[in-house]
Amino acid sequence: MTAAGRPVLDPATGRTVTHVPDTDPPGVAGAVARAEAAFCDVWADTSPARRAGLLRDLGDLLRQDRDELAALERLDAGKPTARAAGEVDFAAQVADWFAAAARYPVGETHPAGPGMRTYTDRVPVGVCAAIVPNNYPLLLAVWKIAAALAYGNTVVVKPAPETPLSVRRLVGRAGEVLPEGVLRAVYGGAATGRLLCEQPAVGMVSFTGSTAAGREVARRCADGLKPVCLELGGKSPVVVFRDADLDAAARAVVTGFTGNTGQVCVAGSRLVVDRAVHEEFVSRVAELAAELRVGPPGESGTDLGPLISRAAADRTAEVVAQAAARGGRVILPPGRSSVLHDLDGGFFVHPVIVDRVPLDSRAWREEIFAPVLSVATFATDDEALTLAHDTAYGLSASVWTADADRAERFTRALRAGLVWVNTWGDTQETVSVSGLGQSGYGRELGIHAVEGYTRPRAVWVAHRPRR
Repeated sequence: MTAAGRPVLDPATGRTVTHVPDTDPPGVAGAVARAEAAFCDVWADTSPARRAGLLRDLGDLLRQDRDELAALERLDAGKPTARAAGEVDFAAQVADWFAAAARYPVGETHPAGPGMRTYTDRVPVGVCAAIVPNNYPLLLAVWKIAAALAYGNTVVVKPAPETPLSVRRLVGRAGEVLPEGVLRAVYGGAATGRLLCEQPAVGMVSFTGSTAAGREVARRCADGLKPVCLELGGKSPVVVFRDADLDAAARAVVTGFTGNTGQVCVAGSRLVVDRAVHEEFVSRVAELAAELRVGPPGESGTDLGPLISRAAADRTAEVVAQAAARGGRVILPPGRSSVLHDLDGGFFVHPVIVDRVPLDSRAWREEIFAPVLSVATFATDDEALTLAHDTAYGLSASVWTADADRAERFTRALRAGLVWVNTWGDTQETVSVSGLGQSGYGRELGIHAVEGYTRPRAVWVAHRPRR
């Protein structure tokens, strides 16, 4: 890091586009202190209707700044323009949803005798820390910010060090509609995140990122007994039976492992396919994947932009090479001999399929965060379920079959926080999502987000009964 700050790279070229200084310890403490003061002095007494209106204003700002925010996402995250713009649209919808949720009734009234009223309600935790990853910088920041603000909290957000630009712009613009201190930002890497977690005034931490980093967040918060919401890694299976709509399934598989250049926590990175259709199906997936264009994110025909860093690209090539050395069959687009794609110094890789992958290889077991699909076959339903569960993660799973009974059995049996049947990747702001196992805990989006951003409280009110 230079005196000017941490370099922010364009992953499509490897060149530095700007520098953003890390927030130093006094700066982190100051941001939290200002957020705490805003909570105590202003936000805690702001009515739900007023919070709802301000969140609608935030959604309007996102729509007004759509092109600029998408350009920033393209610049430091390498997202193709259409994808980045779609994510800004989704973020605006999330702000709208939580504007409505701010006025949704919560709590219960309990039976009580004369002279007593008993009820439970939910109260905000105070200052929420939102720690955001580099794969969806703006969208996931808004998931956390909008929920926290809707339920009466203030927020300090920390974007990933690789992708601070859209969040920095959002926080700056939000200052035009939100009271001072209600939304603050800090910048930097893991050290900044640790400082944020350890601030006494932080009431909860919402973190999205790797499982290893999530464990560290949980440990840091344990001493302060702070609740955490952890949305972590995944190694998600797509189970395809011979009776499925194979064309539709193949399209979904390609989307599932190449979307956002594979940098998706719910990526369908493990294909578990019926042995009877294995060769036909893998060939179809390979054909569709080969049609995708890897290229500069600013060009309209680009499907896959770069990975976030040179290290990510090199790690992808290493994992694929290891699987090949141990017997996996590597399928690249025609005419390509390397996973790496040499283009203008950027961090590009080709979509790659590792067929008949060794089940003890990194390609099968690790979250690669790249467009790599690992393939294993099954002969029976029990074998398919065993392969689907051959992971410590439990974020998502997809099953493809025309058999309604089998679909119901697998829906019940699959240990994953999100399950798709004859579809993949559906997400909407009204549906709460979470993982199981090493994929974390806590809920984002939907009505259950209130559970993470508030604490339940029991209240007894004694009064003089009428005589």
